[in-house]
Amino acid sequence: MIAILLEVGLFALLLFIDLFSKGMIMPFLDTVGGHYTLIDGVLGLEWAINDGASFNFLSGHQGLLMAISIIVIIVLFVGLVLTDEKPRLLRYGVVTIIAGAMGNLIDRIAFDYVRDFIDYTFFQTWFNVPFAVGNIADIFCLVGVLMILIYLLFEYREGDISWRHKRLLLWRKK
Repeated sequence: MIAILLEVGLFALLLFIDLFSKGMIMPFLDTVGGHYTLIDGVLGLEWAINDGASFNFLSGHQGLLMAISIIVIIVLFVGLVLTDEKPRLLRYGVVTIIAGAMGNLIDRIAFDYVRDFIDYTFFQTWFNVPFAVGNIADIFCLVGVLMILIYLLFEYREGDISWRHKRLLLWRKK
């Protein structure tokens, strides 16, 4: 039960951080002309409207992107509900992805686009490759995926993940 409360708390904290950052940064960027350099040639803040997914993939298809987001959130949530509480890194990774997806979904519903503001200028500076402007929710999704990969590569052991519904079905048969 405490593990579930920690996961709900983590979700709420991450979602708050994402929405709060968007709410604070966007008015600031309006006052400075849409761009602010944090570290020259490395990182900046830039007002960007993204009506697609990563790198403007499926740009202009908000309904489809909202549907995909809702399906992913539901599938991940159901997976959390049906699995044991033991593999913490796996579970926290999934919660982190859900929080990031929910933050961007809220933007899509409220504004019909996602508010992006993190400009990774080092990609252009160091590698001469333009890179998408992102937000905190995008970082949460990436970190969540990395947490799951680390779990699968370094911590996963056979039998780590058990499904609650199997135990419930076995209990009913007795």
